[in-house]
Amino acid sequence: MELKDKQKIVQVIGAADVALARLQETVHAFEAQGKTPPKEDAQLLRSVERSLNLLKTNPFSGDAVKHEVWPKEFGNLPNLFRVELSQFWRLLYYVSGDEVRIVSVVFEIADHQHYDTIFGYKKK
Repeated sequence: MELKDKQKIVQVIGAADVALARLQETVHAFEAQGKTPPKEDAQLLRSVERSLNLLKTNPFSGDAVKHEVWPKEFGNLPNLFRVELSQFWRLLYYVSGDEVRIVSVVFEIADHQHYDTIFGYKKK
């Protein structure tokens, strides 16, 4: 069975789920009051939603992260991908699956500073 024939599922879990819910809540709270949400928040939410929709059609659309730069706590993951979002945010996910479906598991949506901390990058 080819990739195009498999069911594609996107799951948002853990810290990514919390970050997405917080972002949606912020934007929708402004909209519910008839106000324009902060431009940065609305732009970031659109960027995340666009990336999640892309994963539903192409689970391998992100950039593969080289195994040698993975943090130790990611050692049990089968693979690791990142998607660059607006405002230097990053979305981290891995892909798993079987003969029938492919699951993209998004586990982190982080600003650039947190992303650098996760991977142990230091400012120069």
